[in-house]
Amino acid sequence: MKKVVFIGKFNTAFEDINNYLANYLNVQMCVDNVEMVKGILRLNQPELVIVSMIGFGPESSVIFEELKSDRVEVPVVCIGTQEEQELFSEALQEKRFHTITSPADNDEILRVVFELLGIDDELETKRVIRPMGQRKCVMLIDDSAFLLRTLNEMLKDKYDVMLATSGMKALTMIGQRVPDIIFLDYAMPMCDGVMTMQMIREVEEAKDIPIVFLTGVCDKEHIEAVLELRPAGYLLKPPSAKSIYKFLDKYLED
Repeated sequence: MKKVVFIGKFNTAFEDINNYLANYLNVQMCVDNVEMVKGILRLNQPELVIVSMIGFGPESSVIFEELKSDRVEVPVVCIGTQEEQELFSEALQEKRFHTITSPADNDEILRVVFELLGIDDELETKRVIRPMGQRKCVMLIDDSAFLLRTLNEMLKDKYDVMLATSGMKALTMIGQRVPDIIFLDYAMPMCDGVMTMQMIREVEEAKDIPIVFLTGVCDKEHIEAVLELRPAGYLLKPPSAKSIYKFLDKYLED
């Protein structure tokens, strides 16, 4: 599927558009933080960028400055009210920027996106059906592929397992299926565990999911900082099967 980066504030409108587009496109969500935008654009090399301007203020102009200077060949679709469009009118005058006035129908957004991506094949535009598993779902978020593989082998026979190597990938996946519990690496590059947890809590359907931090540091100050975030718990890395199942038994077993 075509690769798209979707930038915006994590609000209801943002979630609704993302959940719809994720049925047709490989959508990578990104919070409206200029440093994260820089990283996501370089790591993902998208074929199109979508910006939800809903909730943007004058301080968000740095996002458009970054888009104007990076990957200048990539089209940008900007969704916002007439007032929000006027606020960033200078940037939106560039030919590669395309505006959709909010509130907008998701089908209309998809039509514009498909047109800019040159998608006209019936097979490409067909909705992707993602079967929902009958088992409980465990999400593992860690930048270590080795640890993810290890934990996946430990859990896959009993649970549906979702693996994410970054907070942004995790948010995209949560838009497709909400897990029953999350094990989250506390220290990750770019979007760390703290920021990832905060963004997950902004998603209405995911705000009550138990989140267990995985941390490789066991000094008192570090552990106290972890506990201040009020997670469901924490585990020292690498976690043992016994410690993992302790939380699974507590939160998932009836």
